[in-house]
Amino acid sequence: MSAELKNRSLYDELVTGKGYQIIQIENMQVLDELRKSFVEKINLYLKVDNNIQSIRKKLASLSKAEINKAMIKLLSFTNLSEMMIKTCPAAIQSLCGNNLFIQRRAHTTINLPGKGQAKQWAHYELMSGISPFSFVMWAPLHDLEDEGGVYYIDQKSSSKIMIDEEKDGLVNGPKVLGLMTDQVPAKMKYGEAILFNPFVLHGNIEFQSDLARIACNVRFQSHKKPLLQKNSDYLKFFSFN
Repeated sequence: MSAELKNRSLYDELVTGKGYQIIQIENMQVLDELRKSFVEKINLYLKVDNNIQSIRKKLASLSKAEINKAMIKLLSFTNLSEMMIKTCPAAIQSLCGNNLFIQRRAHTTINLPGKGQAKQWAHYELMSGISPFSFVMWAPLHDLEDEGGVYYIDQKSSSKIMIDEEKDGLVNGPKVLGLMTDQVPAKMKYGEAILFNPFVLHGNIEFQSDLARIACNVRFQSHKKPLLQKNSDYLKFFSFN
């Protein structure tokens, strides 16, 4: 398959298909540097061996308050958004072109194993005022070797659920909350990322493991598209040129 056809298929899948797609990271050197930087910064608080597995094991043993203290060390990770974008330049350019608006501060998420630790019910990015022209990139910093991960509801099913909720005058009603049960998270390896559009419902479920789950995510869109509710406090300009 040619690169042009592959990229066109990615755009079609995200815009008119199921709304999400797992892709291979194009620049592993940047992803490795990103993970190394994350480990070094958060380890200023954790003080364990400088590798992702030691970090995951330590985080799994901490309280939420202790994790919040550790996350403060990531405030210095000011180039995380750019690093994530640079891991998949061809894929992102195929979606948005050379000039982008990208999230000013990409998110690092830490999910803990065990009952009652599920962090998010099903939601879609438009709930937070994200532009309908945006996309999200989510990448784990390790293999997802157990059932921990994020599940995605295809675009057609997501739309039907939200239309039905609106008819009933509900927001996060039984249908949405019920999505937290019997879902199968996407199976992914380190070196893979998932791209999805802002209309796709997604969330996470409880999982059992000795290790925490760590991932980074960033939002981006073409600079030619309107930002709507978001502005330069949330987004910044980025160019591949």
